[in-house]
Amino acid sequence: MQSLRGNLFGKASLNSLRPLRRSLAGWNFRLRFLSTVNQNGPLSDLEYHRRADDTLEVLNNTFEDLLEQSGRTDYDIEYSSGVITLNLGDHGTYVINKQPPAHQVWLSSPVSGPKHFEWASNVKTWKSTRDEGTMLDILAKEIGDAFSKKIEFKDGDGY
Repeated sequence: MQSLRGNLFGKASLNSLRPLRRSLAGWNFRLRFLSTVNQNGPLSDLEYHRRADDTLEVLNNTFEDLLEQSGRTDYDIEYSSGVITLNLGDHGTYVINKQPPAHQVWLSSPVSGPKHFEWASNVKTWKSTRDEGTMLDILAKEIGDAFSKKIEFKDGDGY
C-alpha cells in the first residue's frame, strides 16, 4: 500500500502546492492542495484558548443578564465545556462553541445560519472566515432584535 500511495501521490512538498496529476490503471487523479491562511499570524494553542474562553465568558455573562432582566421563562442558557446554548423560545436556539483544532469559534444561528470565526489580532475581535462580519456585531444585532433592545457586551477588552 505504501508503494501505491507513493506512486499515486508523488513527492509533493509544502513548497510545491500546484495541482498534481497522476494516473493509475486507467484512472486519472488530480490533487489540489487548499488552505486558508490567517493573515494576522497564527495563535498559539494557549493564546487561542485564552481568547476563546474570555469571549465565551463575556457572552455568557451578557446573555444571563439579559435573560434575568427579561423575566421570560421560555428562554434559557447553558454554558459548559466551551459551548454556549442559548434558547430564545420562538426566536430559536443559538449555539456558540470553540473549535480548538481550527483555532476558531463557531456560531449556529437560527437567523443567519452557521458561521466560523477566527481571531483577528489587528482589530482584536473574532472575524468571519467568509466575509467581513464580526461575531459580536452579528450577535448584538440578532439578539438585540430578539429582545427589542440594543445589546452591549460588557467586560469587552477588545472582544
